[in-house]
Amino acid sequence: MFSINHNTIICSTFSLLAIFSSAVALASDGERTFTLQEDVSGAELIRLDVPAGDVEITGTTGSSVTAVVKASCQQEKRDKCLELLKELGWSKKTGNVTEFGLSPSGITHYDHVTLKVKFGVPKDKKLEANLTAGELRIEGTSACLTANVNAGEVNIKLKENQLASAELSAKVGDVKLVTAKGDKMEGERSLLVGASLDWKGTGTCHTKASVLAGEVQIVLN
Repeated sequence: MFSINHNTIICSTFSLLAIFSSAVALASDGERTFTLQEDVSGAELIRLDVPAGDVEITGTTGSSVTAVVKASCQQEKRDKCLELLKELGWSKKTGNVTEFGLSPSGITHYDHVTLKVKFGVPKDKKLEANLTAGELRIEGTSACLTANVNAGEVNIKLKENQLASAELSAKVGDVKLVTAKGDKMEGERSLLVGASLDWKGTGTCHTKASVLAGEVQIVLN
């Protein structure tokens, strides 16, 4: 679980904003859980945007994106946090590219809030996942994948036979790849603070994963 205590400002925008959640529970002790289920059978690409937190994405069967968000307040600035919990919701944009974002989008809204988000995404869809700060874990999805984290970690598990290529980069930090045979590779460093790694396979999908500051790791099976 990832907690935000700094003031980096990065905002995501959506042309259509709709707050739609179900099974909402707001507890008096500063906790809230809410869910999402949306049919995406007409989409070619699913784009997920979360400002901050511990984010887990798992490939699923079926044609719906599902999500469960658990948010809780820390003790500092508790009143502001309680107000934020009431505002939390999803923004959505539909089409060939269907986007879901946690609203409000600016990371400074999430000071002193602890967030844990679990997504289920149809495994036959292309996926783009963006996280401003925190940890992003992806498993069992299509290897036609792009993952971006500004500050934090990216950990991905994919089937090796799906991949045509994997392109990993960290402007500040490390990148690693483990093949299905257990061979471990680390990124080359063009500068002392950053690393990159390119891997070629025999599949049809391309994966790109990057961090501005942090670590990227892909494990193939």
